[in-house]
Amino acid sequence: MKLNRIKRRSGNSLILELTPLIDVVFLLLIFFLVATTFEDVNSSIKIDLPTSTVKSTKPVNELQVIVTKDKEFFISYKDKGKSKREKVSAKDLKEELAQKLIESEGKNVIISADKSVNHGIIVDTMTAAKEAGAISLDIDTASPGK
Repeated sequence: MKLNRIKRRSGNSLILELTPLIDVVFLLLIFFLVATTFEDVNSSIKIDLPTSTVKSTKPVNELQVIVTKDKEFFISYKDKGKSKREKVSAKDLKEELAQKLIESEGKNVIISADKSVNHGIIVDTMTAAKEAGAISLDIDTASPGK
């Protein structure tokens, strides 16, 4: 087995084999692509979810309505496989939800509201979702200890 990869030819010219170096670079590139964690589109919105011991399963094609403690509304959805989020006003929530429900394949809405949000606002959000055409409503909760 040859340990010396630098070969001398006649004169002062050196031939350096780059194939192993290129292999290592590609392996490192693949490693970093696989090891990268991708940021969730909703991670910038800070809400403190109420806790529950009951596990709920999220439907595949769902819309998510996020209500912050400052009573700001966001609609989170998937568009061509990419997660997107839009800020909407309380008065436009029903119309925006109706439009997104028509565009999406599913009719499921998940409501993620901060635990300090008044019950009335959550009920109004649920009513807007039902009137917009949602078939299934779910209230998002956090697992205990999170």
